[in-house]
Amino acid sequence: MVLKCTLSVLLFSLIFTLAFGQLIDNRCYLDGGGSAVNFFANEDITVGAVVGSLRVLGDPGKDIVLTLREKDSPVYIAPGTKDLIVAKPLDKEGLIGPSAVFVNVICERKFSDDAGIIIPVNIRVTDVNDNAPLWIGAPYKLNLSEVTVIGTRILQGIRAHDLDQPGPYSTVEYQTLPGPYSDYVAFVTPLEGTLVLKKYIDYETVQNFTVKIRAQDQGKPPKYADTFVTIRVLDSDDQNPKFERDVYYGQLLADKGDIRISPEAIRAEDQDRGIRADIRYSIVSSNGSEDERNFEIHPNTGNIRQTRALPPAQSHHSRTIVVKATQVDNPDRYALTTVILSPAKGAESSLSAISVQPPVGGAEFVRGTFYATVREDTKPGTKISQLATAGDGSREQLRYGIVGSPAAQEQFRVGPGGEIILAKPLNYRRTPQYTFAIESSTPGTDRNTSTTVVIDVLPANMWEPRFRKPFYSFAIENPLHAQQLPMLVGRIEAADGDRTDELSFVLKGNYSNLFRVDPYGNLWLVSNRTDLPVAMRLLATVTDTGTPPKSATVPVVVKLKPETASLTSNLLIVNIVVACALGVLLIGGFVRCVYRRRKRKVASAEQIVGHGGGVIPPLKHGVDSSRFLLQRSEQRMMERPSVHANGRLTDCAASSTLGSDNQDFMDHEGDHSRRSQIHNTRALDREELAGQNLNHLLLQWQEKYDEKNNGTEDMSIDDKLIVYF
Repeated sequence: MVLKCTLSVLLFSLIFTLAFGQLIDNRCYLDGGGSAVNFFANEDITVGAVVGSLRVLGDPGKDIVLTLREKDSPVYIAPGTKDLIVAKPLDKEGLIGPSAVFVNVICERKFSDDAGIIIPVNIRVTDVNDNAPLWIGAPYKLNLSEVTVIGTRILQGIRAHDLDQPGPYSTVEYQTLPGPYSDYVAFVTPLEGTLVLKKYIDYETVQNFTVKIRAQDQGKPPKYADTFVTIRVLDSDDQNPKFERDVYYGQLLADKGDIRISPEAIRAEDQDRGIRADIRYSIVSSNGSEDERNFEIHPNTGNIRQTRALPPAQSHHSRTIVVKATQVDNPDRYALTTVILSPAKGAESSLSAISVQPPVGGAEFVRGTFYATVREDTKPGTKISQLATAGDGSREQLRYGIVGSPAAQEQFRVGPGGEIILAKPLNYRRTPQYTFAIESSTPGTDRNTSTTVVIDVLPANMWEPRFRKPFYSFAIENPLHAQQLPMLVGRIEAADGDRTDELSFVLKGNYSNLFRVDPYGNLWLVSNRTDLPVAMRLLATVTDTGTPPKSATVPVVVKLKPETASLTSNLLIVNIVVACALGVLLIGGFVRCVYRRRKRKVASAEQIVGHGGGVIPPLKHGVDSSRFLLQRSEQRMMERPSVHANGRLTDCAASSTLGSDNQDFMDHEGDHSRRSQIHNTRALDREELAGQNLNHLLLQWQEKYDEKNNGTEDMSIDDKLIVYF
């Protein structure tokens, strides 16, 4: 039986070897299965760097040989290794190198006549932020009228192009850089190259200015390019002409002639410096037609001429003439001034003896309208601005007062030196602008002068941005199934209490480059990847445009739906289940083989014990089998053989289990009966001896069986029985 079991094992091994012999030599096969190898390499990888290692079974140089079929390939295999080395620069844009590499690796088995195996290798070059945006048509220049309304789109078509692949590395954002005139213009949105006017422009203040702008991609860190926008301000007819003096002085003549005007000649100019319209002078009669008959003014030069001698009644009184300066191109634009003519003092009176200076203590404001700005968070008691006056230097004698606006009287006060001081806290939402008049007067005189003051309140950043929810979670389909990008994921809602502030969003996190948030809070998926996790955690930060800017942050989780998640984990579970099932089958087969072998040994021992013609029950621990066998042999000796009529013994107990003299004893008739009896007696003696020998052998077997159960000896009892028999 042991020989039979051994032959079965050898036969099974031979069949297994013949059936699966081709799997023994697995050289040149890919570890883990598959027929091709894929690698990813950044385009900024240096020449000589390792792209990856081939997962080929075998040891290069010992039992396999790896070569490339392509001769002029941008990669090569390092001798004696499985590593692919970069031989030429790679470039995703294809400018300085290939954007993708596809080669074939030939793996040959040593000491084998089989043909080499070709392994396709695909190297995908991934994009990095290696290109800065390039301005198209820069620098930019434009002409802008000073009457342009705030919010007007003054320049469209500003554009910068990034050579990187579509995604965050090529998404360009525009912004104005801080500078002297950066508050005049701004971009509508960071993603649109359109400039709008944010502040009024006055040609008389600035005729041209330059703003520096920047185009920046969304890389980490970003790359950027700067250029300039030069704006030439065009003057418009928004100003009236202006005389250099509000009052001129002269002396009446005894006869006709030109009147000398002091302190200087009458002259008016168009305040629109870019237009400089021609001026025409005329006299506006304040005394009816009498002034028109007695005086005339040259329309171009402004010289006043007395056309006739005044009657004695009129020559001893002062005369006041109103002069009007009108633009030739626009009659609605004009200015007025006065000319005071004093009477002559004798024939020898000269003009130098006449006082032509303004009264002592008089004041004139330099500008007709005074503009000032103040921040909303300015503390009361702060000096906002200083009124500039022109006079004889005795400013301390002037008195100032706010007239015409009760709200301004409560909000501001004017100091003795003309300084405007804040009296109460400001509120931009309630009153964004104050317009009032300040009047100056000199004690002891009737001369008063007033000017209009406009104070703009600038909003302060009083509130910080707030999110509507403390946590945002969105679920999307697998981006690999997206037909078109960008894909809307959801909306992150945020608001700011300052109504003039604009909000901008920034994403941070390991997967922030795959998403983008527009100024309205919409979250967009802008890029695809094949190794996305089930949940992507981001941080969204919103910042306002106040001064100083304030920000807030909220966590954002973007999850892939379960049915669209990667199948990698499911395949791993399936592989584990299959491996466990195969392991259970192998262990079961091994246990079954051992059990059947043990069963065959026990069956062979039982056959040996029961060979004598009778069935002996199986031996158990503690059973006296020797007594059982002795009793059986005595019973056989006491039995007499019965002779049938034909003379043949019916008792077959004389057969020995040893196999010696195992034949039936026959009783012959007549003279041989005594001989048969003697023969039968001898046969019984031999059977008794054989039973004793078997009894002795079984006693030894029982002792060995007991020792084996006690763990004292590892000898096979079956082998001893086989040797004995």
